[in-house]
Amino acid sequence: MRKLILLLVLLVSGGVGGCSGGAVVFAPTPAPADVSPARYTHPSGAFSLSVPRRWARFEQNTTTLASVSFSPPGADSPALTVSALRLDAASAAQDFAALLDLYQTQIRPDTGNYKEEAREAMGDGSWRFTGLRAGPGGATLAVNTFVERAGEVIGVIEVLLPESAGGAAWNDLQNAINTFELNGEAALNSAPLTTLTFTKEADLAILHVAAWSTPGGAFYITGEVANYGTIPAAGLPIEAVLIGADGAQVAGAVDTVMGYSIPPGGFAPFSLRFGEGLAGRAAGYALTLGKDWQPASDPGALGQGALTWTDQAEFDALNRLVIRGRVTNAGAAVVRQPRALATVFDSAENVISAAWIDLPAAQIVPGAAVDFEIVIGEYGGAPENYIITVQGLP
Repeated sequence: MRKLILLLVLLVSGGVGGCSGGAVVFAPTPAPADVSPARYTHPSGAFSLSVPRRWARFEQNTTTLASVSFSPPGADSPALTVSALRLDAASAAQDFAALLDLYQTQIRPDTGNYKEEAREAMGDGSWRFTGLRAGPGGATLAVNTFVERAGEVIGVIEVLLPESAGGAAWNDLQNAINTFELNGEAALNSAPLTTLTFTKEADLAILHVAAWSTPGGAFYITGEVANYGTIPAAGLPIEAVLIGADGAQVAGAVDTVMGYSIPPGGFAPFSLRFGEGLAGRAAGYALTLGKDWQPASDPGALGQGALTWTDQAEFDALNRLVIRGRVTNAGAAVVRQPRALATVFDSAENVISAAWIDLPAAQIVPGAAVDFEIVIGEYGGAPENYIITVQGLP
């Protein structure tokens, strides 16, 4: 029997720091009247388990990777993620202990923000890992990880634990992991263990977040949003709330992720600014993506392919980062309202500034080119790299 273990979790206070993740909230859907557990089987047949009927789920089903994430109603992140794959010959030949070490140190989704506290062999042949994850805004989250193997198929369960043991949420998670069954005969193509790095918890994710202050005392939270889905995401709202040491809200800010839309597989930056003097009053922050969002119709944004561009950057006499470039319409149609986005990263790949401008031309006809300049005067660290994205409307 697998059993959850809750570690003592200490909340970080006394300042607001950056992290590489964020909460993702989607518009809630009405829960069905029957809230009893239901048997869930992944479409690949790789695994099954019993979870409450009211839990929302996000599935991945490829030829090599099977995964699902479950979120209770109102949750700001999945409570349970399960993934499975069939090991290729090289991975299958490795000792199970070596595979466990590889997963824990290089593959797990929170690598870099996770600290393993203990590991223990379970009576059913699986292993349980207890650890702590650095969460958004300085919070520390308790995580249990279960890994088991059925022949060449390996399964991983990641459980984000409630703040306290017992209660309905705890019991639901305990029941889910104890009813988990891994199918060693699943029709999955073989792949290396590193394929598990492609496990995602949702179509959209907040990444590479940094929190920083300017010399004048203004406070920023910057990052980017990834679209792992199959359709463009347009008009995405993102909200930040500063939280005091007493848990009360200090301030809030809401904006829209930059750009006309985020294409499948694409990224777009965001930048939320707070007024002077607020950072010192905040012990942490929370980010929410897509709250009350009703997916807008795709504006048909045109980007790379229809548009090509060159760019270069330098620091001016005021130590501002100045990015200059030229955009060319390489397509056959007119591109209207062209817009350039700049995302600036530090050496740790966190977003330390972001900005956008409308290009000086209202439209770009096929074959024509337009110059642009983006000036970034405030950034939260030493700029190491940047990315320019250009979009327009048909």
